[in-house]
Amino acid sequence: MSSSSTPARTRAGVLQVCSAGALWGTAPVAFAAVGDLPPLAVSAWRITVAAAVLGVLAAATGATAAVLTAVRAAPVPVVVIGLGVAAYQALWFASIPLAGAAVSTVVALGLAPVVVTAWEALRTRRTPSPGRLATIAVAVAGLLLVAGVDAGTGTAPAAGVLLAVASGLTYAAVTVLGRHAAPRMAPLVLTTATTTVGALGLLPLAVLTGPVATTAPVSLLALGHLGVVTMAGGYLLLYAGLRTASAGTAAVATLLEPATAAVLAVLLLGESLPAHGMVGVVLILGAVTVLRNR
Repeated sequence: MSSSSTPARTRAGVLQVCSAGALWGTAPVAFAAVGDLPPLAVSAWRITVAAAVLGVLAAATGATAAVLTAVRAAPVPVVVIGLGVAAYQALWFASIPLAGAAVSTVVALGLAPVVVTAWEALRTRRTPSPGRLATIAVAVAGLLLVAGVDAGTGTAPAAGVLLAVASGLTYAAVTVLGRHAAPRMAPLVLTTATTTVGALGLLPLAVLTGPVATTAPVSLLALGHLGVVTMAGGYLLLYAGLRTASAGTAAVATLLEPATAAVLAVLLLGESLPAHGMVGVVLILGAVTVLRNR
């Protein structure tokens, strides 16, 4: 591989991760449309629908054997990543009623790039460059401003913050593990295997803890969007991007999720975005643009 092609591949990887974050940002609008199911059930259906769609896609493209081979060859990473994906989104959704959406978002999403960058520094024994630290600081500052649009508070803030911390740490671990697994497996293979594991772990829990059935057409359409677009499509892009982008870069790039969600809430849900929220969106976009152009 030529030296000139490596930066180009890295930039392409960052763009794929950014695209994943943008797709994830459509999830809150879809969640708002599912009013008759608890958050855990919505999360379980999201990952189960994705697993079913990815399984069909793998079968249609002849990748099923590769998925089974990947599971047999590396069962521990596949299972840990799959259960981690299921866990961090379930923990985040559980934290929102307790700590409020703003606090939960800041803690869960803001913690991940900091933790991943610290881990990469420890692993490589190299201090992150001042430019990289500044980019992370700008992105997290933007996240604080965007999340500050929602001033609501939860019913049990301390418990909610603990759940959000657990979600952020789990997401950071999944990102690091995904970065190591992605170059060894095709994106479809890795996404299908890990999503199926996550569905097998989360759906039974949702069935045991509350209602999971709905017949409302709007809810069914929203669940389909969550599973097909935000989960299957989003994670295909994430794992494709992690083949060349670093875990720390990916953790920052996925902060496009709250920025996209804030903009869509204004355009589709009629919510207002005050000045500090707009500044936050601009800061996140600026930080991601810096990453994209490196």
